[in-house]
Amino acid sequence: MSKAAIDLIKRTIKKDYHLQRQSKNWFLANDVKLRAPGKDSLGFSLDNAQKPPFAFFEGDLPEHMAKMCDAIIALSFRQHLYLFIIEQKTSSPGEYKKQTSNGKYFCEWLFSLYKEHGHCFDEPIYIGLLIWKPRESPPKGKTSHRSKPVLGTHHNFEYFFEEKNNQRICLQKFIRSL
Repeated sequence: MSKAAIDLIKRTIKKDYHLQRQSKNWFLANDVKLRAPGKDSLGFSLDNAQKPPFAFFEGDLPEHMAKMCDAIIALSFRQHLYLFIIEQKTSSPGEYKKQTSNGKYFCEWLFSLYKEHGHCFDEPIYIGLLIWKPRESPPKGKTSHRSKPVLGTHHNFEYFFEEKNNQRICLQKFIRSL
C-alpha cells in the first residue's frame, strides 16, 4: 500500500515544491544528491521563500512557526513507507531540531487527514536526517571511508541520523541500519 501513499502525496503537494530528480537521485542545495532506490519515491521542499507553502501565515508570526526542514523524501521500500525529514547545514547545526520537528509535524498532520477521510492508512516510519558540511577545505587524498550510520538523538524522532561532509547519500543505508 505504500506505493499508493506516494501517489497520494504527489497529488497533494503542488509540483512547484517537488525536488529535481535525475535517475535515482533527488537533488538538494549545495550539490547534495539523495539516492532513493527504484521509482517509488517523491522528494519535495516546503522551505521556499519565493513560494511560501503556508500562504495563510502572515504578519508577525510567533517565533519558529514558519520554520521548515529543507526537504522531505517519501520512499516506499519493502512494503513500508519511510518519510525522511531532512535538514542541511553548511557551518553549524543551528536550530535543526526545530526545523526537522516542524517537518515531521507537517507530515503527521497530512497523514492524519488522509486517515480521517479514508485515503490512506499507512503508518509512516519517520527518519530524521541532518546533513552537515562543516569542512571548508576539500578532503586530502581520494580515500573514501564508508561507515554504518549511527543513530543520533532528537527528542521527536525514534530514528535520527547525522551525515557529515557527504554529498552523495543513499537513503537505503539508513533503512538497513534500523
